[in-house]
Amino acid sequence: WTCRHAGLTWAAHPISARGAHGQQLSLDVASYGAIRPRRALVILTGVHGDEGFSSSTLLCDAIERWVVAGSDPQLADDVAVLMVHAVNPWGMSYWRRQNESNVDLNRNWGRDERTEVPDNPGYDILHSVLVPGGDQVPSPESLFEVTRSLIDQHGYAWVKSAVSEGQFAHPDGLYFGGDRTEESNRILARVVADRLAGVDDVLVVDLHTGHGDFGTYTLLSHVPEGHPDDAWLRTVFDADRIECTASANATTGPKHGQIAVGLNDVVAAATWRTVTMELGTISDTRMIINERAEHWVHFHGDRATPEHAQIVWDHRCGSTPDDAGWEASARAHGIDVLDAARHAMRSAA
Repeated sequence: WTCRHAGLTWAAHPISARGAHGQQLSLDVASYGAIRPRRALVILTGVHGDEGFSSSTLLCDAIERWVVAGSDPQLADDVAVLMVHAVNPWGMSYWRRQNESNVDLNRNWGRDERTEVPDNPGYDILHSVLVPGGDQVPSPESLFEVTRSLIDQHGYAWVKSAVSEGQFAHPDGLYFGGDRTEESNRILARVVADRLAGVDDVLVVDLHTGHGDFGTYTLLSHVPEGHPDDAWLRTVFDADRIECTASANATTGPKHGQIAVGLNDVVAAATWRTVTMELGTISDTRMIINERAEHWVHFHGDRATPEHAQIVWDHRCGSTPDDAGWEASARAHGIDVLDAARHAMRSAA
């Protein structure tokens, strides 16, 4: 409806998996501006399905504000804006971070081309407590007992990295990077390669939720501090919000197989800059408790029962809080970041 109202055309790219109600699912892609651009702004939403609701709102809001009757009078003739709604439509339908194959798409990019994948021995140690079986919802205490011991031995940062950086040995586990490139990522690669063929300068804004304090936001830079691209990002966005994932004091580290970074492989633009916007929700501890419980429900429970439905809802609210104040701050932060990104691509050299 938003695209129709703005006079934009869009394309639906179906995936094979069906939705929670048996419906057809697709990656929906809208774009405007130059047909064969020299510069491009790419906005990704819903890479993690349960995070896609707020970013969907931000994308619709941007279209309403930027585009009237299919034109953006402030956009230069050589610039295109490419907007991808729900990279993980199955996860959005089921309120899951993972896709239909239990793969974290943001650990899966270019999997077909990677004959060797990194080991994650820390996750191997944690797997059985992160993904327990049995016929009862797992208690947080059983998780805390193991993680406290590992934190004492290795430190909190080691445990956090072991859980979240990505793993390739446990298909039923958390943050699984897959054993092949997933369909949604193959579709995305094809769309971007076709739409941005020959582009010289790209800025990708990948919209996420979960990391950081409630109601705040962080912009993750995936190049080292002092790198020219990091310096450029600090001139475009609020420098105090930029965090380099490669720095020693980063609150979250680099991940294997990230989409926004890997897309450069299919376009090979001379300049490719990426920033991940994280809208803060709940604590890391609460997040992993929710993810663990929801994961158990998915594999062992029944979403139709009240107890298990509540677990699924709590997990969804950990990524998209059902809170008017949070929604208002998320929208305000999103406007600031997306408008800054659009302005930067208007004026980029």
